[in-house]
Amino acid sequence: MIKPTERLMELFHSGRPLDASVIQFYSRVIARYGDREDAAVLLQLYMDHPEDYRYVLQLEVIMRCGDMELAVQLHQYSFEKAKLKDSMPSDVLHVLGYMGYGLSTEYLVDCVISNDWYLSKDASLALLHMPSDDQHGRLLERFEQVYGDAIFPELLPALCTKSIPADVMVPKLLVWGEQASVDCNGGLVLGIAMYGTSQKEHIRRILWNPDWELCSNGTGSHWWAYVAMSMVGLTFSELISELKDELGVTQFTDKVSSVQTSRTEVTSSLTAEHRFQVLHDLLHLKLEFVAHPLRYAPENQESMMDLYQQLFSWSTQHVDDSIIGVIIHALGMDHVLVERYYQLRSRMELSVSHEIEMDVVRKI
Repeated sequence: MIKPTERLMELFHSGRPLDASVIQFYSRVIARYGDREDAAVLLQLYMDHPEDYRYVLQLEVIMRCGDMELAVQLHQYSFEKAKLKDSMPSDVLHVLGYMGYGLSTEYLVDCVISNDWYLSKDASLALLHMPSDDQHGRLLERFEQVYGDAIFPELLPALCTKSIPADVMVPKLLVWGEQASVDCNGGLVLGIAMYGTSQKEHIRRILWNPDWELCSNGTGSHWWAYVAMSMVGLTFSELISELKDELGVTQFTDKVSSVQTSRTEVTSSLTAEHRFQVLHDLLHLKLEFVAHPLRYAPENQESMMDLYQQLFSWSTQHVDDSIIGVIIHALGMDHVLVERYYQLRSRMELSVSHEIEMDVVRKI
């Protein structure tokens, strides 16, 4: 059992008020570096307090560090007559699916098409980890019923990609994205990304399209965009290069010196603002080191040091062509994104320092 698990157990047994964020920090670290022993201890802790969100957070560790024996224990504790007990959190469905435990696909589809958002999401994530050929007909029927709606079971489109070729499904999802609520379009993004690297250009265009609003605006869609990037092989380095090439200092020198601003220039500024915001929020997700919810989705492996240098270094001492300099020239010195990128730089500096320390630890 690693030290963070021991410390977390001490916190739980201390009797002191516990901040959920602190518990989540510990859980993420344990999930990243722990093993079965850590998962077993925290499973028992969770089963003693399944109604408390702070203990439900331990399911992350169980999902990523546990084995089939622990999955069986969790299932026996959480299910009755092949259905999740009413008192159990829906997170259990995702956890068991991720761990490879066989659940009833018929029951999971019932959950997907229910009116419970959390239940639908977790059931969808479970199904994405297991064969579901026997339920494709039901899923496709539901897909056709809700196609074009603004609100729908968010991850349903991703489930339907298992049985429909990309050349048929992707155009449908792109069109749907023009009508869908931003509260649901994360599932459309994930659905496109499920087809892999062939969809890289589509994902890049969607990221930059303001109509998709793939930034942190409370919908969670930027999270699925972050996952989609890795699934199609789109890197932060590519996004940064594109922004600096298309919106660089030389592109905006004439515009900022002009007193008159045309409608075209206003539109260009709004588009630029959206792109900078998307990049900012996606980088924040990378800084949080939150593991992907899909076992088979690759993690972004780009070095924070390399990204930091690409973002904030000047090519010469005479012109600030860093990302902050580009923002200033594109949007003005007083734009809120200037301060946000300064804050991002500070957070990235801490991450770069940690990255260097980890290189030292690995060599010891």
